[in-house]
Amino acid sequence: MTLRSHSPKPRKCRVCPSIFMPSRPMQKVCGPMCALTFSRSENGKAKKVAMVLDKRETRAKLDDMRTKPQLVALAQKAFNGFIRARDAGKPCISCGTPLADTGVGGAFDCGHYRSVGSAVHMRFVEDNAHGQCKHCNRHLAGNHVAYRAGLLARIGERPVDLIESDQTLRKYSKEGLIEIARHYREQERKLRAK
Repeated sequence: MTLRSHSPKPRKCRVCPSIFMPSRPMQKVCGPMCALTFSRSENGKAKKVAMVLDKRETRAKLDDMRTKPQLVALAQKAFNGFIRARDAGKPCISCGTPLADTGVGGAFDCGHYRSVGSAVHMRFVEDNAHGQCKHCNRHLAGNHVAYRAGLLARIGERPVDLIESDQTLRKYSKEGLIEIARHYREQERKLRAK
C-alpha cells in the first residue's frame, strides 16, 4: 500500500488577497498575522451568535419565572408606548393641547376612555386608548366628558357606542400577555422608525 503525498495547490488567503502555497492540508491563510485576524473574526461571529441565543434563552426563562401580574404590567407598558408613538403630534384627546413626544414616558400619557380600573377587559383595546396630556389624565381623572367629545370627533359615534357597550370577557394567558408585549413593542419600533 502506497501513501499519497500531499501535493499542495495554490490557494487564496481568506484574509488578504494574496495567493499562497499551503504547508498543511486545511490551511486557510497565508501567515501568522492573517491567522490571528482570521481567528478573531471567526471567534467574534461565534460569540455574537452565542450571545443572541443566550439572550433568547434568558428572555424565555425570565418570562417563565414572571408572575401573571408582572406580565400584565409588561404588556401594559408596551401597549402604552405604542399608543404614545401612534398619537405623537396629535392633540390631547380631551383638551386639544398639542402633544410633544419626548421619548419613553414622554410628555403625555396613554389615557383610556373606559379606565383600566373600571373596565379591565378594555385594557388592550386600541380604540379605547388615546394620547392624553398628563394634566387631563392624572389631575382631572381622565377628563371624561371632554374625552368623549374628542373621541366622537376622532373616531365617530358608532365606534364610541361599541366601546361603551363592550362587555366582552377577555382573559389572557401568560403566553398571550408575552405575545401582546412583543407585538406592541414591535409596532412602536415601526412607528418610531418612520
